[in-house]
Amino acid sequence: MQEIILYVVLTIVVVAMLYSVLGKNVGQGPDSAVDPEELVKQFNSLSDDRPAAPVQFSGPAAEGLAAIAGAEPSFTETDFLDKAKMAYGMILEAFADGDKEALEGLLNAEVKDAYFGAIDARIKKDLTQKTDLARLISAEIIGASRVGKIGSIDVAYKAELATALLDKDGEVVDGDLDILSRVSEVWSYERKLGSRSPAWILSAVNPHEVEGVSNDDGPDHSPDTV
Repeated sequence: MQEIILYVVLTIVVVAMLYSVLGKNVGQGPDSAVDPEELVKQFNSLSDDRPAAPVQFSGPAAEGLAAIAGAEPSFTETDFLDKAKMAYGMILEAFADGDKEALEGLLNAEVKDAYFGAIDARIKKDLTQKTDLARLISAEIIGASRVGKIGSIDVAYKAELATALLDKDGEVVDGDLDILSRVSEVWSYERKLGSRSPAWILSAVNPHEVEGVSNDDGPDHSPDTV
């Protein structure tokens, strides 16, 4: 490709020089001669203005991510994952704190019903919940799709955390904050592509696994919706 561009540039220079010389032979003044350097600059500016090549995605979600990027050119996998990592910690903390206001704009209707229902159930029993997200080990996109203007992305999380339920006196009645569990779970996010809001909304929470065993006996750090 570089050789082709070089040949084109050399051709432009040669043609420009010939044009300049021929122009002088027919009586044109030096001001009317073609400037080869100016033509090269124009050529380079045209090259710079060419649309950038589409972003290439890889992995199991490549086709879906490409479809999402096709509807929203500003989409990047890196930016999405950065937001997904932040969302994971924010949602776990808000759910443990029973902060419905914080959760309101982060969940779709189905997930909101599950989370709010679990919060209300705790309140009726005079229980509070604490969740300590010690470390988010990884967040990986494992699936993506686009239906019309709606984009959906599945993220597999691995984290080390501890969670427990406490009574009104602050005594632990379920779980253990001193023991970290290694949790694996898949969260799904959705967004109306092209909308003014940049937020991806949590749309589904799959059952989590703890050290390879599904559904541990402790309190749920994030209610399942699937």
